[in-house]
Amino acid sequence: MTTAGSAEAPLDEGRPRVWRDNGRLGSLSLAEPVTVSALQRTFLEHGFPFRELSLVISADRRARDPIYGIHRWWARRPPALLRGLLIASHLDMDATTEEFWQVFGSAERPLAGRRVFDPFAGGGSTVIEAARLGADVVAGDVDPLAVSIVSAELEPPEPETLRRAGAELLEWLTGTFAEFYPTQDDVSPLHYFYIPIVECPSCKHRGPLYRNLVLVRDPRRRGAVVRAEGLTCYCPTCFSLRHMKSADAVRLRCCGQQHDIGSGTFLDRSYACPQCSARSSHRDLRTGVAEQRLIAVEETPMAGRRRLRPPTSQDLEALESARRSLSNRRKRLHLPDGDIQVGHHDDRPVSYGITRYEHLFTPRQLLILGSARTWVSECNWPKPVTRALEMALSNALATNNRLCGYATDYGRLSALFAVRGYSLPALAVELNPLHPTGGRGTIAACVARIGRAAGRAPVRRYTWHTSKQRAVAVDLNLTTAGIDARLACRSADVFPAPGTSPDIDICIFDPPYYDYIAYDELSAFYRAWRKDSQLAGPPLLPSKDNGAEPFGVYLGRCMRVMVARLRAGCPIAFTYHSTNPEAWDAIGEAIDAADLRVTAIWPVRSDGHMGYHSHAGNSEWDLVIVCRRYGETEPYMPRFTVDQWIEDVKPLRVSGADRNNMILAYNTVAFRFARLRRKH
Repeated sequence: MTTAGSAEAPLDEGRPRVWRDNGRLGSLSLAEPVTVSALQRTFLEHGFPFRELSLVISADRRARDPIYGIHRWWARRPPALLRGLLIASHLDMDATTEEFWQVFGSAERPLAGRRVFDPFAGGGSTVIEAARLGADVVAGDVDPLAVSIVSAELEPPEPETLRRAGAELLEWLTGTFAEFYPTQDDVSPLHYFYIPIVECPSCKHRGPLYRNLVLVRDPRRRGAVVRAEGLTCYCPTCFSLRHMKSADAVRLRCCGQQHDIGSGTFLDRSYACPQCSARSSHRDLRTGVAEQRLIAVEETPMAGRRRLRPPTSQDLEALESARRSLSNRRKRLHLPDGDIQVGHHDDRPVSYGITRYEHLFTPRQLLILGSARTWVSECNWPKPVTRALEMALSNALATNNRLCGYATDYGRLSALFAVRGYSLPALAVELNPLHPTGGRGTIAACVARIGRAAGRAPVRRYTWHTSKQRAVAVDLNLTTAGIDARLACRSADVFPAPGTSPDIDICIFDPPYYDYIAYDELSAFYRAWRKDSQLAGPPLLPSKDNGAEPFGVYLGRCMRVMVARLRAGCPIAFTYHSTNPEAWDAIGEAIDAADLRVTAIWPVRSDGHMGYHSHAGNSEWDLVIVCRRYGETEPYMPRFTVDQWIEDVKPLRVSGADRNNMILAYNTVAFRFARLRRKH
């Protein structure tokens, strides 16, 4: 029986349950015919349980897999998706769904002795899941940050050794720089609240830019910080703090005036000058380089609730002292370098006056993080440990920069998700990175997070229970130990080196999604702190002038390199989605340029929970596209429709945007569809 998305009905000839040719067929040109005996159709091309896997991916959102917490990456493919693709690529088409799920939900390593290739490694989902299944891996990325992340994921340090090294680093930092975070009554400061003071371009009046007067609020929400007062706000004239019992208070009286707590000078993306009423944008005001006024400090008493207090003279002197110290130590520090380039989508934050990466950080942040990086580069701890500390300090950048805001109703720092949007918070919050017990994104918390990833505890994941017909939790002792890993920072169109003999059994990858997210722009915020900050080649992006063709040609060139290293008779698979017709035109161009034909395509819901993908109108379904060399196939009409897909995945919902995504995918592959060559 043909399953929706597969190319053909089962062939009659016998074959082993698990196939591998071990390279005996030698090298083939891209279009060279292959004998039928060399071709084995895989479970991925015939019986792939795309609906059930979609439900498992949804359930897996509730299970934290610590290894992927080593460092932030954007739109990382769900580990369950890649685990499923790898297992299905390994199994023969005669395998049953019960056998598939038995492997999926166990710690078995059935891919031992096989080699998996991913030249678009990104956050490492394909590489890590392949290694956990026992495969050797060959992987790379044009981005050195991605390669470092995957290296740290594959070779985590011994947890106790990392704990000792992290404690040594923090002890040195605290002993050297604690004076810049002065205590009051021996209580450690946690957060510092700032508002910008801007100058009206029309009348030159200087005043605060703010959306409202709220600093913190306690509406008694689950998971939020419990406070002694319901609301703490400030006067926009004298900046004194006011503590109120009710979290719903709407008026503040100070300096002889009544102030509306919920109103501000910055509304509808523009600043309204209180002097002349002129409206100005962040671009007009150059808010990014405006004076930042410290108005409050949040403390964490050992016994008692968090509290806000006004800044003291010691707090203000600490800011000046940190500036002087940064100037004196600059030559000995590892600081971010380079000008911020105008983005692929817009020119922020350059338009706000922030032109260099260094400008995204306060003097204290530069001093602490720059000194910590210098310490790590000069310490004598083993390489896995120093790499882990580098990842921890890199992760700390997301919570130690001038673009961090504050979740007022929850009492948590709002970490910077990405510098692509370059949002300027009206209320900026600076974290004390040396705080020993609290705070999101302190150095201690970032080191501890990697320690959890390096631990030996079982990982909570989900699998499909075939008799109960639902996703169930399993605890698996997964490991990447004992495999051969070859990683390189190299462009996919020259990876691996020319002339390399075919030695890849499975090739699964996830190329950039056309014009959606420019990953090189997101990672530049982190790469600016690295010595190897440059990309190994141009990122895979569409041309602003020529549309789909350059993207398709470049991706096709990359895919030809992949196919050249793939053993004969092995398929290649990748995930993709877009509601842009040009993006799917580019995929068609790439498939043709690589002399490939499509032997299966499956919809899998994988992006419903992920930041940029969670908004209405964006795709939540990936299409898994399986290809073979042209010479291994013969034309074949697909026996499925988009309506059949939508019916098959119920009760999962397919939005209008994703129906369009699926239609575009179907139209792209329909006349490129094929099945394995039959005997004549």
